[in-house]
Amino acid sequence: MYLPRSNLRRILALTLPGGISLGVLLYALVTQLSDPTSPLTVALALLFGGVIGIALSVTAWLSLRYALEEARRHAVRLLNADLPPLDDRDPLVGLRQTVTDAISAVPRAETIAGLAERLRDAGNYAALLAAVAESLAEHLPARGAVLLLHDAERGVLTPTVAWGVGNVDRTVTFDINGSAIGRAVRERRSVTLPHVQMRGLLAASAPIALTVISWPLWAQDVPLGALCLIIAGADARLNESQQHLIEQATALLTVTLQTQVYRQWVDREQRRLAAFDQVMNNVAEQPDLERALAHLLRIAAEVTDSNHGTLLLIDPDTMTIKTRITLSGGDMLPRNLATAPILKLGLAGWTLRARRGAIIDDVERDTRWIPTPGLELMRSALAMPLFHGDRPLGVLTLADPTPSRYSQRSLALVAALAAHAVAILVRHRYEGLIEPLEQAQARQVLSLYLGPEMIRELVAQRAMLMQAVRPQTLMVTVVYVCLRGIERVSGLTAHQLIEQIAAPLHAECRAVVYGRQGAYVASNEQSFCAVFGFPRPRFDDAARALQTAWQLQETIARLRLQWCQQTGAELTMAAGVTTGQLAVGMVEHDHSAMLIWTGAAMRDARRLAQLARSDEIMVADSVLKTIQPAQFSLEPLTPVSLHNGDEPVSVYRLAACVTK
Repeated sequence: MYLPRSNLRRILALTLPGGISLGVLLYALVTQLSDPTSPLTVALALLFGGVIGIALSVTAWLSLRYALEEARRHAVRLLNADLPPLDDRDPLVGLRQTVTDAISAVPRAETIAGLAERLRDAGNYAALLAAVAESLAEHLPARGAVLLLHDAERGVLTPTVAWGVGNVDRTVTFDINGSAIGRAVRERRSVTLPHVQMRGLLAASAPIALTVISWPLWAQDVPLGALCLIIAGADARLNESQQHLIEQATALLTVTLQTQVYRQWVDREQRRLAAFDQVMNNVAEQPDLERALAHLLRIAAEVTDSNHGTLLLIDPDTMTIKTRITLSGGDMLPRNLATAPILKLGLAGWTLRARRGAIIDDVERDTRWIPTPGLELMRSALAMPLFHGDRPLGVLTLADPTPSRYSQRSLALVAALAAHAVAILVRHRYEGLIEPLEQAQARQVLSLYLGPEMIRELVAQRAMLMQAVRPQTLMVTVVYVCLRGIERVSGLTAHQLIEQIAAPLHAECRAVVYGRQGAYVASNEQSFCAVFGFPRPRFDDAARALQTAWQLQETIARLRLQWCQQTGAELTMAAGVTTGQLAVGMVEHDHSAMLIWTGAAMRDARRLAQLARSDEIMVADSVLKTIQPAQFSLEPLTPVSLHNGDEPVSVYRLAACVTK
């Protein structure tokens, strides 16, 4: 039956004439008892009739509203499901919408058959989602839908296509292990979430409350993704028939989706294989080095679906950028965009120092990424260093505006391409790649005693590098440090003694000495020397030696607490500092080489350490000749004879270091 649209004016139009008619009837009755021509009588009759008409109108409106509420409650109770909110406050329109929603909430058998035909004819993801969403919307209050596909390499769910109020935002991803939707997919169950938690899937804020219900899509033992339905109403519920309908629809969607997803995976692997074929056939035979590397960079961006890529070639001796090849959306950018901070503070420099590749899932949470001026905002990055043996040659960096773009598979692919890049550089005999044998030997020997910064300075000046390993005599300041009490440590094997005490001692103290630009010479497991003035003397060698000695005392004091907890033994240190001559030279033995350190400076520093009390730094008078007295607090001690038959010399105890 057709129910005409009604409103308050039409109700008044029906009830007011009845009230006025009743008033006229009363007027006819009154005229028999009083003067019929009295204006007061007529007015009272009409007024009374109008009041009765208004009362009838209000009664009719309230009755319709009550009937509407009762009808909706009965429908919800009978169907065991929530009906969508009313779009119109008119009670008759609401009754008509209630009947329509109740009929739609009861699935019909022909829905699944029609959906199967539509899915068979769908040619892409958008058509598949539209067919499913439109079929389900006939039987439940679906206002939108989003198809999430599972990226097995990255372990995330990515919005692919949307329908209705659904939205596809490529920057929004859901971790398969960390998000509510991801865990539901992994556990093969549905999950209901309020729209305030899933705003990334909504095109705009809707005027009504919405609920997002996610159904997992699995093909055998492989998760394909999830179907997210956006239902009208807050905390919307579905009856068993509606849930069964959705399960049948998602089963049909999974069967159809499986073919397209598997085809997409196969196509991606085929593209990657074709890209590596290009590397082997075309890139490797490219006569121009820069063109070959640019082609390789494009292939790296293609196999990882990256929006931006950069290949930096560096000078391994000075650690400065020599060449920069950059892609932005496949287009070449000028090389002069390269800047030195990239190697000092950026991701490229970090990978070179760590000697391994790295992935940044979100650059907003990682300070290693330095934005490039003129380049769109990147959200994820991947970097892989290029090494030939121990020599760094460059860094290959990829970036994309999508967070969590890269996976460990991407890192492995880029590592393979980086190896090809090194092979290309070797074939083109890239400048500085082949190091002279003598220079390589000198660098390797000196790296046992000097820090990386000093090694780079020496390599940049080849004459100074070779001079450093030739036999020579220098005026240096030596700090000799020994650890006392280690012989009292019991219950530890030799391996445990080295691992728990000797290794931390040398690692921490070596870092301190390198930080002061000194040479570190390990004597044995419990003693070492710090030499200042090698490979060339400096005016502040003595001052840096005393500063280092004081810092070493603080470092060992911190390590002593750790050793006490591990072994229960109280270990102390003693140190001696002196200035004198030292003979240094490289000797070769059985295809290996090392530096020999000998001389009065090292011998006297060792003697002072033997004479010093526990936790005392004893300083020879020769050190004071080149330092400022205000820099250190030195307390005079009783003169001592460093060797049998020698005259006693003045010695001091380092009590404090004013300038660090």
